[in-house]
Amino acid sequence: MLSNNFAQKNSKKNNNPTLSEMIGYGSGYFGYGFITQMMTSYLVFYATALLLLSGSLVGFIVSISVVWDAVSDPVMGYLSDKTKSRFGKRHLYIIIGGLGIAVSNLYLWQINSNSTTLAKFYGLLVSIVLIKTFITIYITPYNALGAEMSSDYHERSKIQAIKTMYFLSAFVIVTAVCMFFFFRPTPDFPLGQLNPLAYRNIAYTSSLIMILTAAWTYLSTRRYIDSGTSSKSDDESMSFKSFWDKSKYSLSDRDFRDVFLGYLLTNLASAIISVVGLHTFTYTFEMNNYEIGIVFGTQFFISIISQPYWIAVAKKKDKKRTVIVGLKISMAACLLLLGFVVMRSQVAEHYQYLLIYAVVIGFGTSGLFSLPLSMVADIVDKQEYHTTHRNEGLYYGMLNFGYKISQSLAIFLLGFFIDIIKFDGELSVQLNSTNFLMGALLSIGSLIVFILATLAYSNYSLNEDRVSEMQRDIKDRI
Repeated sequence: MLSNNFAQKNSKKNNNPTLSEMIGYGSGYFGYGFITQMMTSYLVFYATALLLLSGSLVGFIVSISVVWDAVSDPVMGYLSDKTKSRFGKRHLYIIIGGLGIAVSNLYLWQINSNSTTLAKFYGLLVSIVLIKTFITIYITPYNALGAEMSSDYHERSKIQAIKTMYFLSAFVIVTAVCMFFFFRPTPDFPLGQLNPLAYRNIAYTSSLIMILTAAWTYLSTRRYIDSGTSSKSDDESMSFKSFWDKSKYSLSDRDFRDVFLGYLLTNLASAIISVVGLHTFTYTFEMNNYEIGIVFGTQFFISIISQPYWIAVAKKKDKKRTVIVGLKISMAACLLLLGFVVMRSQVAEHYQYLLIYAVVIGFGTSGLFSLPLSMVADIVDKQEYHTTHRNEGLYYGMLNFGYKISQSLAIFLLGFFIDIIKFDGELSVQLNSTNFLMGALLSIGSLIVFILATLAYSNYSLNEDRVSEMQRDIKDRI
């Protein structure tokens, strides 16, 4: 019997989400972005420069946690798809995950730097694994909820764009505003990034933000609460075989593989920036916290204000072509950064040159944050067209699985790279060769992954006409 799943799931979606609902939903990405950006921007620096753990040891810890985080994503998505609860199959986990993230985040940034190496190792490992676990519980159902809020091809992009603006705003605050406010120099710590109290204060702030935004998301999207009893896909019993078959099916879809690989590769660039970005700007370009804050703030400000532009372009040229244009602009930014690394002595005296890079990379990557998530929602329509089932949670879980596995490998290898190039956290000035290699990796490594991501997205086949045709056919079956 053909499923009326699409109609059931879209009875609320045909009532298009209001702007206040989209804003409320998007706020949940702000808290998530604040917590995760703290980890990506400061964790390796915090662990190597303050806790004085070796780069390879930190890389090992982070890689273990990311592997666990990645493997649990599709499982969490599947569990969310199957959940039957009066609190909702998505909303229940948004509250549980949000509270867990807030609590575990507080412990992460208050590890005693005077403890033994073994104690610091286990403290870092346990706290990171905990926070990664709760992030999975929170973000996979959260992403699936966004896909369920609308069946309109372009409105899906608008929902993701609003969500992305929140996410990038968190990036700006963590990488720029926090550099100004929390990492101000003191007599004891002329380089504010080395002050342990700064990390404690920002931890309390970010945990409070996480709790408030998770609550706002829950309350503003209550009419989308799905108890799980109306979905045809949930009639199947929960089992490992069912989970495995659905996971294999998702990866057998060429369009999903294209987005899966493209998103994976694009986020590899984020991993490179996360591990060596702060090191590069601090040591290669000899920048203080204010200068770093200005550069990062400019990059993400441009990304935020560019969101409406990329959504308008996608509406005119479609999603695939728009993503590829963004990738090409990002490649140009990488070449520009490489030139600045070569001329680092001059750039160190005039950091404003790096604002050019910040503008170009911010503009280029802006659409890469939101459009792929919108494309996955279209792919789930394709799944229902062929199978009569919808599994938003599983598909977004698989998407997270792919890029997190790649990040795990990248962070693990980059941790060793930091040791190989003879980075020493106890030195205020690094070797000239160390400074060059950090900058070269940041620029050339990012360039390579952007090229590979372009090749992946180039095979994607869905467009507005095809998605609309599938949606009409699904409705006609009822």
